[in-house]
Amino acid sequence: MKRSVVLKSVAFVISALLVFLVVIKFKYGSGKNYPDLGANLPTESFVLEKLIQLDYPPGNLAVAANGDVYFNYHPNAKADRFSPATVFKWSNGKAEPFPSLEAQKDFQGTFGMTIDKQNRIWFIEPASLDFKHTLVSAFALDTKKRLEFFEFPEGQAKFAEDIRVTSDGKYVVLPNPGLFSFTPSSLVVYSVLNHTFTSIQSDHPCMRPEDWIIQTPYGPDRLLGGLLSFAVGIDGIEISDDQKWLYIASMTNSRLCRVPMSVVLNPATTTASFNQNIEDVGQKPMSDGITIDHDGRVLMTDVEHGSIMAFNPATHELSKLGGSKDIVWPDGIVVGANGDVYFTDSSIPSYLDELVRPPTESKLAEHRPYSIYRLKKSGT
Repeated sequence: MKRSVVLKSVAFVISALLVFLVVIKFKYGSGKNYPDLGANLPTESFVLEKLIQLDYPPGNLAVAANGDVYFNYHPNAKADRFSPATVFKWSNGKAEPFPSLEAQKDFQGTFGMTIDKQNRIWFIEPASLDFKHTLVSAFALDTKKRLEFFEFPEGQAKFAEDIRVTSDGKYVVLPNPGLFSFTPSSLVVYSVLNHTFTSIQSDHPCMRPEDWIIQTPYGPDRLLGGLLSFAVGIDGIEISDDQKWLYIASMTNSRLCRVPMSVVLNPATTTASFNQNIEDVGQKPMSDGITIDHDGRVLMTDVEHGSIMAFNPATHELSKLGGSKDIVWPDGIVVGANGDVYFTDSSIPSYLDELVRPPTESKLAEHRPYSIYRLKKSGT
């Protein structure tokens, strides 16, 4: 009798688990293929070149006015297990640890970076990489001294992976995408002067992932044996040169949107007023990093097709700057002072498995070298 009860209980638990997994798979593991928006577009007059080749995958980058390139190893690769440095300055054909080799121990895992008008380089180090607190810091490019540091309370800005700074240097804006579709996205604004922050939570369609499956050279981007499709809400952001707009490009989302910076920086902004002021400006590819070029176009990495695309807010037209089938996952992107476009290939699908386990040294070695690319205008 007791055995029968136990068996029935086990059967019930197994059945309930199976039902749960089916629901999760249906809700979070489905998705459609996204069209190749650049397939029929002519490529602009840029020349693609491999600027820097590395032993470990690069993540994000920033370019100073003098042409020096700052970059990091992508934290998903956990290169700190094998390399004494993970943040670098590339100058005159040589990479050196930034701000120094000794200072590398102070980084818990840098993700996004940007250089502001005050000649400071900013880093975001999200807590989602197995840490308790998200960290924001800034260093002077000339003296290499740390000028700013802020530690968010536990649980705040946990998934923030990108960072932008207003032209006056007073505010830092962080996109916090949440965990897939399980938790809502938010926009975090940090005051440099007051060392305080506000967070605007939003369920607006522009802030959430849509039902798409990202295709990579290694197959569909899925996790946990296909139970979850890789889905990310607000990820790439950029402030327009006139400081009027914040552009929003959620990764697995088909729409490029923007919201007035006056709304973003207003501490009284509510979720409702934020949502009411979001403007859908047009279609975009499945993207990771975004930036704005000197013509005011929003440049986006097309992670499915190894290319860079441009959206013109004035005409609402897309164009293609260039790319290569050899590029696995175009990631961070920035425009130099002379108009050249720099971007990384973090190659994430080549080494990150469905359980998101840190890759072994031998796994990373299989795909060397990893590259940072530059798109140069023809004739320059």
